[in-house]
Amino acid sequence: MRGILAHLLVIDLTEELGAIAGRMLAELGAEVRRASPGELAWNHGKQPLGPGEAEALLGEADIVLRGPGLDHDTLTAANPALIDVVIAPFLPGGLNGDRPETDLTLMARSGLMAIVGDPDRAPLTLPGQQAYALAGIQAVIGALTALRARAESGRGQLVEVSAYQSAVLANYREPLTWGWTGRIGKRTGNLLIRGKSGVRQVWPCKDGWVTWALVDNPPMMRAMVGLLGDRAGPLAEVNWDTVLVADVARETLVEWEEIVAGFFQSRTRAELGELSARKGLGLSYIDTPEDALASDHLAARGLWREVDGVKLPGPLWLSSLDARP
Repeated sequence: MRGILAHLLVIDLTEELGAIAGRMLAELGAEVRRASPGELAWNHGKQPLGPGEAEALLGEADIVLRGPGLDHDTLTAANPALIDVVIAPFLPGGLNGDRPETDLTLMARSGLMAIVGDPDRAPLTLPGQQAYALAGIQAVIGALTALRARAESGRGQLVEVSAYQSAVLANYREPLTWGWTGRIGKRTGNLLIRGKSGVRQVWPCKDGWVTWALVDNPPMMRAMVGLLGDRAGPLAEVNWDTVLVADVARETLVEWEEIVAGFFQSRTRAELGELSARKGLGLSYIDTPEDALASDHLAARGLWREVDGVKLPGPLWLSSLDARP
């Protein structure tokens, strides 16, 4: 089945910032042409542009993805139906519009790094180029919205995307908390802070790590106590229907968590995952990159695609319509 954008021509003039937008449009079926090959994961599926070809194709393209620099009026004078998508660190012409940035500085300025890591250590960023990726996703949303507007008006559109604003939007909780309470978020490490206390989230087990937390979910907590059996100790005395974990003192939670930690360390990830599915524990085990690459389950669901001998994330989405002739 052809992609829904198979009738569109996209010219990708981005550098690293915004490159994933062309990759996503290519996954939707668009013909995406790019001059420089760039990093494989964000650029496979795009077709190369020859010398001088970009200028010639801009007159007939449906969408151009680019950074600041080109003049929008000049572009649309030559192609009034062009959807011009500008992806920049900050909104062009706005505050900080000419300031040089990297993915790291954008992540820091957005506030996301302020809440990632341990409270007694330096802030951390997230793996990869998350601000650049977030901007690319917003650019695709903007381009698709502009296509809808063009279908009604027949006129091209200007879409401007700020990577900084994209990262701030992804950090939805901290800006809202600051706006309503004036409090600035802090790094909490391995604790999920709820109410007056916090609960542990990531735990070592026999062969890796799992995620689980003491929460106000009586069936789940009773299932865990049942599995602990004689080792449950004070956890067996808790009335899970009435206790509010968020109000339990951290010292008490540490005592409870040490009991659970001992149980987790006596089981493998697969054993804990099976128990969770069968007993309703709400537990997940954590895959390493090697685990994900070797997973029969992910392979069977078509997650990967082999490109130039490298296993990369495959289709961004699957549809039952793809199986139709």
